[in-house]
Amino acid sequence: MSTAVITAWSAVSPYGTGRAPLAAGLRGRVAPPESAGPEEWTAQPDATARLVPGFEVREALGKAGTRGMDRLTGLTAVTVRELLTHETAALPEGDLGTGVVLGTAAGSAQGFMEFTKASLEGDRPIDVMPSKVPNMAMNRAASASAIRHALKGPNTTVAAGRLSGLIALDQAVRLLAEGRAERVVAGSAEEYSAIRAHLTHAAHGDALVLGEGCVMVLLEPGDTATGRPLAEVLAVHHRVAPQGEFTEVLTAAVRTALAQAGVEAESVWAAVPGEAPGVAGAQERQVHEDLFGPQVRSRAASVALLGETAAATGAYQLAALLSEPGAPGRIALVTATDPDGPVGCAVLRLMTDGEST
Repeated sequence: MSTAVITAWSAVSPYGTGRAPLAAGLRGRVAPPESAGPEEWTAQPDATARLVPGFEVREALGKAGTRGMDRLTGLTAVTVRELLTHETAALPEGDLGTGVVLGTAAGSAQGFMEFTKASLEGDRPIDVMPSKVPNMAMNRAASASAIRHALKGPNTTVAAGRLSGLIALDQAVRLLAEGRAERVVAGSAEEYSAIRAHLTHAAHGDALVLGEGCVMVLLEPGDTATGRPLAEVLAVHHRVAPQGEFTEVLTAAVRTALAQAGVEAESVWAAVPGEAPGVAGAQERQVHEDLFGPQVRSRAASVALLGETAAATGAYQLAALLSEPGAPGRIALVTATDPDGPVGCAVLRLMTDGEST
């Protein structure tokens, strides 16, 4: 069976729009600046976050079809546009062969709360601005992006917290393997908002700096790929760990994925953890220390540079590996843990020198 290959990628990140700013920032190991969010986004006037510079949905996408669009959907739609416009050959109009798989925490928490607030404050529960209604759907970002860019293949949204990027990758590989799509645009996204900030700081403390953004990759079957392969997806594996007991389960997941990929731990060139907050991240780092040497653990940039990016983390880990210079054929590993229990990993063979991607 042919494996899936990544033939293009793009991003919208705190470094800027497009993959070039993100790749340069990660290669330079320089964190993007923290900035104050707009006043209406936070109940803490002195709170800062790593935001996409100057990003406003209607400015980025135009006024048509964007009234009331939540920030998560805007970030995703712009990233898909950047991928399709600048990174690949033109796809056929009304393309039935290209699917979309997006990983998200649960859609836009801000969108949910704005809708609920309007319903409670209106004269009647139904007195909600119609343009806000689509933001209640978890698949809003994936579906709106596909509609805007005329991608009519399978459209899937997966919600798995900080594992969302890896599970989106797994779902995309499955769609290709089963012949349900000719190619798949896959990745994950996260927005910065007042509601997300409140929920995250309540769970992990006010010191945590939030980040946001989206990374999308184009996946094709390895034997029929039309683009230049950047990386081959060798294995994706995920499990659920009892709360607070991540070490043993993640170790088993990594060993299973390496076995499925047909490689030994000693062959791994770079290993990138997801840097989850709290116990989940600490035990994940311990697994990396137990399995890999210092060089392997330090070869690719840490996604912690971007702040706590939640559902977008897995996709940022892929971007870190795709951006890192080195000889083609390197084996790379990404792992992820979520404080609620999910753990997972992906094994890739990097097929370019990183600098020319």
